[in-house]
Amino acid sequence: WLPLGTVVNNKVLIVHGGISDITDLDWVRSLDRQKYVSLLRPPVVPETSNAVATEAIDKMEWKQVFDILWSDPQGNEGCVPNTLRGAGTYFGPDVTDKFLAKHNLLFLIRSHECKIDGYELTHSNKVVTIFSASNYYETGSNKGAYMKLTGPQLAPHFIQFNTAKSVAKALTFRERVGLVESSAIRELSSKIEAHREKLVEAFRRADYNSTGLISVTDWCTVMEARTGLSLPWRMLKEKLVSVDPGGSGKVRYMTTFQDIDHSKKDHGATVVETLYRNKSSLEAIFRIIDKDNSGFISLEEFKDACELLGEHLEHPQDEALDICKSMDINKDGLVDLNEFLETFRLVDMEGARKESVDVDSDEELETVRVE
Repeated sequence: WLPLGTVVNNKVLIVHGGISDITDLDWVRSLDRQKYVSLLRPPVVPETSNAVATEAIDKMEWKQVFDILWSDPQGNEGCVPNTLRGAGTYFGPDVTDKFLAKHNLLFLIRSHECKIDGYELTHSNKVVTIFSASNYYETGSNKGAYMKLTGPQLAPHFIQFNTAKSVAKALTFRERVGLVESSAIRELSSKIEAHREKLVEAFRRADYNSTGLISVTDWCTVMEARTGLSLPWRMLKEKLVSVDPGGSGKVRYMTTFQDIDHSKKDHGATVVETLYRNKSSLEAIFRIIDKDNSGFISLEEFKDACELLGEHLEHPQDEALDICKSMDINKDGLVDLNEFLETFRLVDMEGARKESVDVDSDEELETVRVE
């Protein structure tokens, strides 16, 4: 099994996600690693006469594992459930200080979140987020990085890189942020389109005089109520809807659904990090397909889902088998949430590459015609 974490020279802890206010390294060291085949499956517990006590102990132990693999740092003090991921915590600088003091450690190294520069220092430089996959969302969206620990105090030294240097060199920081942002906005736009009917109905109710205009406050209220997404809609307004050119300060609500070239809109404050934390549509789809709430999609469940899409698939049963097998990265016959998300990310990246190739080809053809 892969380790849940590593302590380097008794001074630095390395984990995937983070910690919580109950994380205890002695407890983690003593747990039976083989019980945790997957975090999305209950731990394998031997039969015992005291079933209730065993269940309580296992839940706390299971949380130790979840918190290490799924937690993220936050700027605020305290420790709260990580509601976006559905497991782990958001832990504050006070939690980090207490944990490091308790275990006599210097700092914590973790990953779990894409960072524009490949790494990030938080909690007074006591939490290091390192992300080694460059171009994670789109080419040029982020650098990758790795770090070296040097000297007796294991001082961190960061090395940044990009697997597509020729592209990255031509992009400014703002442009790299823009690539990630536009990718996230496209995903959000598809979510909005799925609620179009309800949104239009609510917009028109707010538009008493049928002017095609409503206030920004009304637009934000409707967007949150009808999509079910608690996002900073007022900040996202510039990316999603057009303002009345007549100077009323209201928005033309039907432009919410137009296929707008977002790159031509005025740049406001960056919303990349906010959107990263609210990308829940795929998780929702996963849970819908997972009818028995086991945390896994079986072939039968996937076939049932494809039956609903029969009109779009030539041979639903055959295609369902092929699709499900391609998603099953570890080949255990089941698709867990991580495999599901990773498949969509890879497909999205591949689609973006093909689209880029098509655009380049069209531009080359146009150049030939001009010449």
